[in-house]
Amino acid sequence: MKQRIKRLGTLLLCSGLLGTAVPDGQAAPVTQPRPDLLQKTAERLDMDSLCRETYRPYPGYADRTFWQSLPEEVKRQAVALSEARLDYVWRSVTVTSYLDFARQGIRVPNDRHIGERYSALADLMLGELVEGQGRFLDQIADGVWSLCEQSTWVATAHIYWQLSGTAVPDIDHRTIDLSGGMTANTLAWAYYFFKEPLGKLSPTIPQRLRAELNRHTLDVYLDRNDMFWLGFREGAQVNNWNPWCNFNVLTTALLVEEDPARRAAIVRKTMRSVDQFINFFKPDGGCEEGPSYWGHAAGMLNNYLEVLKGYSHGRIDLFGEQRVKNIGLYIANAHIDSLYFVNFADAEAKASPGASTVFRYGRNIADSTMMRFGSYLGALTGFTDSPLSGTMDNRLKTAFVYNDMQKARPAAPLYRSVWMDGIEVAVARTRGGSAQGLTLAAKGGYNAESHNHNDVGSFLLYVDGHPMMVDAGVGTYTAATFDHRRYTIWMMQSEYHNLPVVNGYGQQAGGKYRSRNVRHADNGRVMSFSLDLAGAYPAEAACRSWTRGYRFDRQRNTVTLTDTYDLSEVKGSVELNFLTCGTVRLGPVIEITAGDRTLRMTPAEASKYEITTETVELTDPRLSKIWGEKLTRITLKVKQPKAKDTLRITFSQQ
Repeated sequence: MKQRIKRLGTLLLCSGLLGTAVPDGQAAPVTQPRPDLLQKTAERLDMDSLCRETYRPYPGYADRTFWQSLPEEVKRQAVALSEARLDYVWRSVTVTSYLDFARQGIRVPNDRHIGERYSALADLMLGELVEGQGRFLDQIADGVWSLCEQSTWVATAHIYWQLSGTAVPDIDHRTIDLSGGMTANTLAWAYYFFKEPLGKLSPTIPQRLRAELNRHTLDVYLDRNDMFWLGFREGAQVNNWNPWCNFNVLTTALLVEEDPARRAAIVRKTMRSVDQFINFFKPDGGCEEGPSYWGHAAGMLNNYLEVLKGYSHGRIDLFGEQRVKNIGLYIANAHIDSLYFVNFADAEAKASPGASTVFRYGRNIADSTMMRFGSYLGALTGFTDSPLSGTMDNRLKTAFVYNDMQKARPAAPLYRSVWMDGIEVAVARTRGGSAQGLTLAAKGGYNAESHNHNDVGSFLLYVDGHPMMVDAGVGTYTAATFDHRRYTIWMMQSEYHNLPVVNGYGQQAGGKYRSRNVRHADNGRVMSFSLDLAGAYPAEAACRSWTRGYRFDRQRNTVTLTDTYDLSEVKGSVELNFLTCGTVRLGPVIEITAGDRTLRMTPAEASKYEITTETVELTDPRLSKIWGEKLTRITLKVKQPKAKDTLRITFSQQ
């Protein structure tokens, strides 16, 4: 098929270990009122007095009774992880790993190495806190010193935020990114728990540690207002970086900063910045980045708000705000079954949003369904035997909800119907509380969403909780994922989503390419969702309107897709594309089989189409780990396209 996706200008590169891209520099218009919840809270408080208090979230290393009281499985795993790091070699981060990204766009080895270093330190610290015998202290000291010796804690893909123009770390032009923030967070806990024992080895160690935390993080945060994730630029499109980086900075400041005035300045600035993140969300709480990013977006907002609430003794508490509740509830709304989620944009079809984070968010907003969902996710991911993962901060929080999670009855939400009007995502299933039958998810939106794919109007369809019609997701991140080459990647193109080709054209990237006339209704028996896709296609497609309608009839257990279009002229192909992970058997009724489940795809007037399949080989491990070796694209090409027509396909479970 002839591709007519225009090459875009330079993207605003906001990539991270989990970053974003704004395809043409256009942000979605924010029409809702700006609640500024944190700043309004700060106005009611004496922040200077509040910030004179020291932050004591956990008892110190010397409190052996407290640390020995942790659950046995937590202690067992903590010591085992530490023992595995006793011989860990603290290799330096090489300059050529930064040059590899500049030369070839390769980022994974450097990202993995940086993450491995602060993970190793987290392993050692929690094991020492639990055991308390000094067995791991020398390795902790080596880890702290090794990280302090790094020129930067920033990942290769984000060095350009130094603003010095070099591809390697420049100690005179510092910035803060996701990996830098997580490294600072880990080292801040090292300072908090082990300042005294490290000082006994040498007073230079904690002194150096505090100095580097200031140089790499706190000084930079106070000095710079231009880092995109702060959200201070007019019209800024913030994403998971905002709460994630602000949470790491806030934690570092509260654990390390000794000057109350400086501490207050940092706390105020984080509140002003995180307000931009909360403001950016629609009231429905829907996450444009998809459920794979929930743990890094909503989950990090949860972490941030927990710290503020604890530090302020409950005087700063946003968990009762409906918008904040909805941001958390998105992960339950987007759940399909097991570890499958509604994976639009760069999200993966299978996600593990962090069982303890889901549980804690649910507890914070007093939602028992979310708490049981967290326990359910834990049961699927081996949480009982191996609860500790992620950053030092996450391990600490997990250790103190472990027993409560074990008591909660595991249950998935499996809502019968979900409508998130802000991000225009509809989810419906045959029966609420059960994955049996069909589950449909469809979207509207616009083509400049965070981590955008050109996918306005696309859908997913599952049978008994297993995928049939799918969104491939995204491959391993490289430089091309976030620069001007993004929409040359097949996974980003509408032609490889469940969408039409209009006069030979796929959808275009950019904020102005969006849905129109969106409607949703659900009376319990039938869910209907419709929208006009014409605005998502370039003017060259000559499309006056393309109304796509989804009708989910629960009694018949069918989904009917109806495309009614009006072209000003016919000058190219009109096609319907579908992407499936199943095995396809063509015929007047197309059968798609995955395992022992079959989905029947019945086109009205099948003879009007030339029906073909294309095998999409998957060589990227990020895709193949979910879908296997291949996906299949089914194309229904209209043999004699008209200027106006209606195309209808019914999906049913065999």
